Amino acid sequence: MAMNQLRLAARGITKRFRGVTALDSVDFELLPGEVHGLVGENGAGKSTLIKVLTGVHLPDGGTITLDGRKVAFDAPHRAQAAGIACIYQEINLIPTLTAAENICIGSEPLTRMGAVNWRALQDRAEAIMQRFGLLIDLRRTVGSLGLAAQQQVAILRALSQGGRVLIMDEPTSALSDREVDQLLEITRQISASGVSVAYITHRLGELFRVTQRVTVMRDGRRILTEDTANLTHGRLVEAMLGRQDARVQSGTRPTPRAGGALTVENLSCPPRLRAATFAVRAGEVVGLAGLQGSGRSETMRTIFGADTARGGHVSVDGTDALPTTPATSLRRGVAFLPEDRKAQGIVPGLSLRENLTLIVLPALTRLGVVMRGRERAIVDQFIASLGIRAASSEVPIRDLSGGNQQKVLIARLLCTAPHYLLLDDPMRGIDIGAKAEIERLILELSEAGMGVLIASSELEEVLSLSDRVVVMREGRTEAAFDRADASGAAVMQAIAGDGGTGPR
Repeated sequence: MAMNQLRLAARGITKRFRGVTALDSVDFELLPGEVHGLVGENGAGKSTLIKVLTGVHLPDGGTITLDGRKVAFDAPHRAQAAGIACIYQEINLIPTLTAAENICIGSEPLTRMGAVNWRALQDRAEAIMQRFGLLIDLRRTVGSLGLAAQQQVAILRALSQGGRVLIMDEPTSALSDREVDQLLEITRQISASGVSVAYITHRLGELFRVTQRVTVMRDGRRILTEDTANLTHGRLVEAMLGRQDARVQSGTRPTPRAGGALTVENLSCPPRLRAATFAVRAGEVVGLAGLQGSGRSETMRTIFGADTARGGHVSVDGTDALPTTPATSLRRGVAFLPEDRKAQGIVPGLSLRENLTLIVLPALTRLGVVMRGRERAIVDQFIASLGIRAASSEVPIRDLSGGNQQKVLIARLLCTAPHYLLLDDPMRGIDIGAKAEIERLILELSEAGMGVLIASSELEEVLSLSDRVVVMREGRTEAAFDRADASGAAVMQAIAGDGGTGPR
C-alpha cells in the first residue's frame, strides 16, 4: 500500500438532530501510520464525528471509505470488525476480568472441545503487549490496576482485534506527567506499526509532541487541516475560537489588599501531605505547582477539612481556624472545588438549578419549604454573570458540557460568599473557550478582593494566572516565586528538586 493512499476518508459528513445541524459537510482523513489531531471547543462536533465513524450514528449525508472501500456502519461492533476502534475517556473494560481476558475478549482461543484455551489466551495477550514494549501484570484483574495501565489494556484490546484505525478520545485527561509521556511514546509506537491514530485532546501541547497533522472543528464545520509543523499555538487557538485568545498571559496585576490572608503553617496529613507552608492574601491568586502526587490536592483538601489535619496551623484573616469539617470552613469563608467534578462535584441526576443551590438550600428554606423565588433569582444571576450556557435551569447537569458543569460548581461555591476560593485543577477536561472564561472569572474575583488558591496539572495555567507560585514536592512546600521570578524553567527546577527560593 502506498503511503499516500488514505487509510480513512470521510467526505461531506452531515448529521442533524431534530433539525439542528451537528455536522455540516465535514471532511476528515487519515493516512496509514499517521497520528492526526482533532481539536475544537465542546460542541464543535468532534464527538458526533467520532460517533459517525464508529457506527454509533448513521450520517445524514456524505461517505466514508476505509482503505479505498466505501463502508457504512450501523452499529459499533460493525466498525470494530472493520478495524475502527475508539478508546474513550471513560474506559470501557470489565473490572472483574484479568487484563489478558480483557485484551482477548470476543476472540478467545478455544480448545478442540470448545472451551477457552487459557494458556493460549495468556500467550496471545503477552505477545501483543511485548510488541509495543509495555509492562502490565496480565494476571491481575483490571479493577486492581491504575488508570494508566487500564488505558493500555484498552489500547491492546483494540489492536488485538485487528484495529487499523485507533481513535483516542482525551486519553491523558487523568494521567500524571510521567504517564502522559509514556502514553505519547506508546502512540508513536502504534503509528510506527502502521496503525492510523485520530488523537482528540484539549491539551494543545500534546498535539505538537505527537501528531503529524491537525484538524480544527468549530460549530460543526471543519475549519482547517494543516501539518502540525506549520502551526503555532496562537493560530490553533484562533481557529478553534474564531477569534484571538484573550487569556491574560503576562503584565501587571493589582497589588493584593492589605490585612486579610489565609495562612498555612506546616500543615500535615500523612502520608501525602507532610509540611505545607504559604499564605494567600486577599485579592491575590496563588498557584500550587508540582507533579502528580506532590501533595497539591491533599493540601487543598486538608485546608478545607475534607481530609483531617494531623499537624500544623491554618488561620483565616488572623483567626486560628484549623478546619474540622467542610461545613466549618464554609462558615469561615473558605470554599473548595475538588479535582474530579464527576465523582466529587456534580450530582448528575439533579438539574442545573438543584446543583447550583445545593450548599445554600437550608438558607432558602422556610418551615421546610424552599422559597422558589429567591432560589430562581440566585440561579438566574449566576447563569448570566458566569455565562452558563443551557436551554434552561431545569436541564440535568449531566447533559451540560464539561465547561458549563464547572461553571455551575463554581457558582455553587460563590453562593456562599467566600473570602477564599480553593480551586483544584479547575480547567481539567474542558475546552479552550471555557478555560478562557474561567480564567477571566478567577482574575475578576481576585480583583474584587477574593483570595484564590489554584492548583493545575498544566504549568502554563499556573504561570499565566498567579501572582505567586508555590511549588509542592513530596508533600512539602519546596519553593515560592513572585510573579516576576516565576519562569517556567525556574519553577520546573524546583519541581524537580533542583532549586527555588524557599517557602514564603
